[in-house]
This record gives sequence, C-alpha cells and structure tokens, in this order.
Amino acid sequence: MARRDDGSEPVVRVTEPKRRKSDDLEDEAERVKHLPSLLDRIDAMGLSEEYAAYRERYLRWRQGEHQGARGDITAVDLKRRASEFFGYWYPSMEIWQWRRSLSYWIAVTFFEGSLFFMISSFMFCYAGKLGNLKMALTTWGYVAGKFNFIICTYLMCIETINLTAGKHKGGSPSRQTTRQQRSLSLLSLRTQASVSSTDSESSSSSDTDEKKEPLYFWPFHYRKALRNLEELGAGPWPYYASVIYFLGVGLFTVGLVAEFIPGLPEELVKWTLLISFLLGSIFFLLGGLAECVENEVFTSLSMDQGWWGAVLNTLGSAGFVIGAVLGFFPGFEYSASFCYGVGSAIFAVGSAVMIVMWKDEQFGLTFLAVLNNLDEGGRPKVPGQDEIQATETLSFYGTIFIMVYCLAGCLSVYNFTISIHNVFHLQESLGTLRIIQTSFNALLPCIFAHMLLVVNSSVLRTPRHAPFHQLYIATRWLSIAMVINSGGRVVEAILEVNNPFVSCTLAHSG
Repeated sequence: MARRDDGSEPVVRVTEPKRRKSDDLEDEAERVKHLPSLLDRIDAMGLSEEYAAYRERYLRWRQGEHQGARGDITAVDLKRRASEFFGYWYPSMEIWQWRRSLSYWIAVTFFEGSLFFMISSFMFCYAGKLGNLKMALTTWGYVAGKFNFIICTYLMCIETINLTAGKHKGGSPSRQTTRQQRSLSLLSLRTQASVSSTDSESSSSSDTDEKKEPLYFWPFHYRKALRNLEELGAGPWPYYASVIYFLGVGLFTVGLVAEFIPGLPEELVKWTLLISFLLGSIFFLLGGLAECVENEVFTSLSMDQGWWGAVLNTLGSAGFVIGAVLGFFPGFEYSASFCYGVGSAIFAVGSAVMIVMWKDEQFGLTFLAVLNNLDEGGRPKVPGQDEIQATETLSFYGTIFIMVYCLAGCLSVYNFTISIHNVFHLQESLGTLRIIQTSFNALLPCIFAHMLLVVNSSVLRTPRHAPFHQLYIATRWLSIAMVINSGGRVVEAILEVNNPFVSCTLAHSG
C-alpha cells in the first residue's frame, strides 16, 4: 500500500493468483464427463465395432505406441499441415460415409467395366468363329461396360464438385483440429463412455452444419468445382481427370449407339465407330495423364498405390489409343481388338488397385490424392503388430472376393445376352416363354453378385458369430461356383455355335 504524491487515499492493488493449466484441464474434463452418451445412435448406424476399434487404436497412439504422441504439434505445423488431418477432410460421420460409398462404387464399376471391355475385345479377335453369337459376346459386352463406365465417371465428377472440408464450417481448420486433439487427449484419460460421448457429440453438431451444404448433381459445374478445389488446396486436376473420363465415355457411347439405329448405311456406322472410339480413347489417355499429374508420377518415385493406379490407367488408355488407330487400317482388325483387350486388362489391374485403396481407406483413389494417406499427422492408424497382420489378411481376402463378385456378375451378363439371342434365332424351336425363363435364370448370378457387393460396402469385417460367419463364408464359395458355372456355359455356347444340335443343348441348359 502506498500514498499518492497528492495526498489522496492510497491505491490497493490486488493481484489474483494465476490459474494453473491443470485447473483448466480438470474443468474441461469435468464438462466432458457430463456430456450425454450417444452410443445408441452409433449402434443404430451399424458402426459400433468400427468405432470401438478406432477408439482403441487412438488410445494406444496417445500412449506412445508405434511412435505416437511424441509431443504437441506447433502452431506453424498446424497451419502448414492442416489439410493433412483426417478431421479436416472428414469433419463429420456423414461426410465420411458419403465419400466411402462413392469411392467404393467408383472402384467397383471401373473394375467391372474393364472386365466387360477386356472380354469383348478379345472376343472380337475371333469374331469370325463366334457365328451368330458375335453381337451377344462383343457389342452387348461393350454396352454393359459403357454402362459401368458412365456410372463411375459420373460419380467421380460428383465427388470432386461436392468436395468439402472442415474449414467450410467456419473458423480455421487448424484451430478446429487443435480442439479435437485436445479433447481426445483428455478423453484418453477418462472412461470409454466419455470418449464415445465427446466424439459422437462433435459428429452430431457437424452433421447439422453439413446438411446446409447443397449437393450438385450436374457433372459440368466446372466453375463450382474448380473454385471449390482451389479454396481447399486440392488443385484442379481431380476435376480435370473426372470430367475428361466422363467425356471419353460419352464419345465411346456415340459409336455404340450408331450400331443400334436402324436404317443407317453400313459405311456410316463403320466410320462413326472408328472415329468415336479414337476420340474416346484419346480422352481416356488424357484422363490417365491427369491422374498421373495428381499423383505426382512425373515428379516423384513414391510408387504408392495411387501412383501405380494412375500409371496403370494411363498405360491401359494408351492401349486403347493404339487399338483405335490400328482400326483405321484394313487387315489390322485382329491387332486392333487385341490392343483394346490388353489395354482393358491393364485398366482392370489399375481398377483392382483402386479397390485395394478403398479397403485401405484411401477414398481419394487415383483421382483425388488429397484424401489419401491421412494417417501422417492425421487419423492414427497404429494398432498393435498382431492386429496389423490380421487386418492385412482380412483386407486381402475381402479385396479378392469383391473382384470375384464382379467377375461372376460379368460372366452372368454374357450368359444372359447369349440366352436373349435365342429370341431371334431359336424362338420357333424353344418358344418365347422358355427363352425368357432361361434368360432370367442366367441373370440371377449377376443379381446375387451385386447384392453381395452391396453387403460388402457396409460389412467391414467377417462376422464372428454363428450363423452369420458361416453364411458369409458360404457366399464366397457360392460366388466361386457362380463364376465356374457362368463361365462354363459361355464356353459351351462358343464351342457349340456351329453344332447342329445347339438348339437342343441350349434348350436343356440352365
């Protein structure tokens, strides 16, 4: 206490003790404990097992396992690496599910379309030996392949146009990430109920905000897409790749449509096919090059999954271009079809890489690299060594059987086209009703295979409890049987195409 120079009353300065950091943490932890539990909501969404596994991995990471939790990240690092965090690109459960579903069907339809193109192209190499089954095994296969390619390229455009991130919710993404990390570090010291409550509450509030964002379904909203990608720091190449692929599919489709228009001169149909397939192949090559730029193929040797997927898609597209050019030269029909087949096979391998990427939660696939490898500085994917080994084994088998389901559906469609072909050639001997019946039976494996694909899009792990485990494994064996059966019937039809008893054989098949 001190008296002022002018003789007035002394001024008393009271200094409040500084609040300790531990007091703030205790207060925040106390507030966390009183948050409502939303475990019932997570369970209703069918994500309980996945959420529990993620929670366990994060707790281990925070405890320092597998080089986790070495220290707090600095503000400079947060600003520089904000876009690398899982919470930045997936601010809500709704967005995570949306991108997960889109990437799954993009990869699956890309792979299935490649299978159709590959089989039909190799069939075209021996078109003279297919007899009256030529159109059923070639043209209709291309139609089915184009249908799949239209779906996957359209979904690619939709995903890039509607790409959002945490910063669209207001506020700095780095601050949001910091709050998430601070909350989760507190939760790691509390009960499991507190952990679930905090994450679920955050997800719920994010869902409410995200619903305000409109969805754009027109694939040529290029201004919206490019502006959005630039704001997010993703660059324009994801949309370039998507829309170029989409335009390429449209050009391919023009040539196929010309074959079904009655009254067109044969010469006009021929040149329409050649030109449209050449332009479509060039656009596919440009789309592959755009993917290479997106995955830094020309500037790095990272050789990760996205890198290899982009390279394979580009090489497959190059095979398309070579085949399209050879088609203009008389006498090179076999070589042209063979190049198309090889290009489609390479494309199928690239699509298989995309399925593997989806299994590894790299939902950007080969065209949106910013969504891949978010475990670096972002979502912790660091289970124990035993769990890593189990996850890799499961992912491998799950990926293989997704491809088996696609192959089963593909062969079933060829079987269906062969059966429908009988309407025009064997209607009098078999009867229309009998042909419709056998055609439906031929298509059943395709329907069942796609039902299994839908199930696999939501079932992350093989069920462990009886009888669901046995049923799930049985469907895998059944899919192998469907591939053998449908493939055998296609081979049988080809071998008997010039057999005088083909009518009797096909009538009693199926």
